[in-house]
Amino acid sequence: MYYYIMEPAGRKSALWQEKVKNILGDLGIAGETVMPSAARTIEELASLGVVKGYSTIVAVGSEKIVDKVVTALINQQGSQDVVLGIIPENYNSTMAKKIRVNDVYDACNTLKYRKLEIIDVCHISPNKYFLTEAVLESQKSVDAYITVGEVKAGLPFNKITIKPGLKIFVEDANSHQGTKNKLLGWLFKPKEKKDIYSSFFHSKKIEIETLDVTLPVKVDEEVIAKTPIICSNRPKALKIIVARDTISMKE
Repeated sequence: MYYYIMEPAGRKSALWQEKVKNILGDLGIAGETVMPSAARTIEELASLGVVKGYSTIVAVGSEKIVDKVVTALINQQGSQDVVLGIIPENYNSTMAKKIRVNDVYDACNTLKYRKLEIIDVCHISPNKYFLTEAVLESQKSVDAYITVGEVKAGLPFNKITIKPGLKIFVEDANSHQGTKNKLLGWLFKPKEKKDIYSSFFHSKKIEIETLDVTLPVKVDEEVIAKTPIICSNRPKALKIIVARDTISMKE
């Protein structure tokens, strides 16, 4: 039932992974455990888990492994009923907050009790998906065209961050000099009142084209695409296991 994909581990991570295996065994939810190698990538292992008929694929480790498993599951035929479980190594991470767990015991127990949520996923054409964030960044200000719906406008930026729900944050260190950001005044909202260098907007689909330069698009510090890109929100694209709600009793 459970198919666990673990990252290649150093000594410290190996001890943590052994602890995870022991907890899963005590809970009675141990399953097949695999690890990527030169022969098989994380994505290939996730696809293999689907082919083998596992109903729950569990990503164990960093946010990078989670996003890779997400991409594999959505791209794999026959994975519509497969559920994603997550045991994060960092409990201050976005992923830990998304599934509402605070430590490794909490994460493992969450798998056992299997409360499911169907969530949206960000998609970058042609076939990359992520639950964390995608980043385009340049030390120098870059001119770009951003297309939302039928509207296409130019603006400079130093950094664009795309987050789940297709929330787009644009930062431009030169914005205080009166740049073309004004062209998008109707579209952007100030991120903070005191922050004149960044803007935020929300869309279902966005196209980003950089002028005179090609920029990498990074997810978890790994390049998954290069500009120009088309990014969209895929609603209800993935089933994941999250912690059950707790009821606090007040005296």
